[in-house]
Amino acid sequence: MSFSAMFLGEVRKVAEGIDSERVEKAVDLLAKVREDGGRLFVLGVGGSAANASHAVNDFRKITGIEAYAPTDNVAELTARTNDEGWPTVFAEWLRGSRLNRKDALLVLSVGGGDLEKNVSANLVEAMQLARKREAKIIAIVGRDGGYAAKAADAPILIPVVHPERITPHTEAFQAVVWHLMVSHPRLKQAETKWESVSGRAVFLDRDGTLNRLVGGRPPWSLGELDIYGDADAALMALKGKGFKLIVVTNQPDIGRGKLEQKVADSINIGLARKLPVDDIRVCPHSDEHGCGCRKPRPGMIQQAAADHGIDLKRSYVVGDSWKDINAGLAAGCKTVWLVHAGEKGLTLDRMPDTTVASLAEAAAWILEDSK
Repeated sequence: MSFSAMFLGEVRKVAEGIDSERVEKAVDLLAKVREDGGRLFVLGVGGSAANASHAVNDFRKITGIEAYAPTDNVAELTARTNDEGWPTVFAEWLRGSRLNRKDALLVLSVGGGDLEKNVSANLVEAMQLARKREAKIIAIVGRDGGYAAKAADAPILIPVVHPERITPHTEAFQAVVWHLMVSHPRLKQAETKWESVSGRAVFLDRDGTLNRLVGGRPPWSLGELDIYGDADAALMALKGKGFKLIVVTNQPDIGRGKLEQKVADSINIGLARKLPVDDIRVCPHSDEHGCGCRKPRPGMIQQAAADHGIDLKRSYVVGDSWKDINAGLAAGCKTVWLVHAGEKGLTLDRMPDTTVASLAEAAAWILEDSK
């Protein structure tokens, strides 16, 4: 057997040996960090420091999590090393960043750190500070995981399949695991370049579709935003199959002066924090403006499709109003009319492709139809 064949065989064994439930727990922790407005600090030395820089880019760009790596700031790193010493360099950097309970560390390490053996003491000091500050710790480590495996809330061990190749497998699979995380439908918010070319989307109305109406009207404050209980699972199922999720919503109360723009923005930000949507498009106009973006006209859908590289013929529109359905038909999409249980449906001149009673049913129909 060639070395290449042997090495790739080891790669398969490593992949099979990673505990997927621990990865899921790490994803849940990261979702909570983003929801709370916390930050992610990625720590690594040597090859893992290079991985930390790459990971920071992905978490910031793809998941929308505010992320930093101390090793990216060479001036501060070397100044602290010179003045304070290498073992405390990360901990002091985190103190300067006001690490707190909303934040998390992502530790990338082969050995996981060991104070007694003076191995990666800087990582250990940083994790000890995180414990004191009640920040969460996620670790992707090899060997026995060292201190990180004991201290982390979600330790992910890269299995040892050959004692002479612990480092290359661990550092390679650090990248595999964090790419899994940023691709996870629970975290992913932005499509990567090549996946966005000629993609497909589900365009979703907001009020009455994703969230309940308030006395027959849209919410006028973040506190009034009441998302349907099946929305998150339904949207995650669609996102898991590669659909981009784009909200297209008429908000004429903005144009009429009944709703301040900053309040409308806060409602949409709140929605985006709770649901895995990729974009929210808003038409602030009322009928008298005669704009092309207000549903039942297809302008919002068409512009979003152009911006995201969406093939409208492969896409769907889900809404609870005839305006949603007509906008979808005009854009060339398939349409799903959501009539919640107990509500009386309207009669449309142009009927949708299907009628459902919940977002869960809508997602199931789209997934079956798109096979």
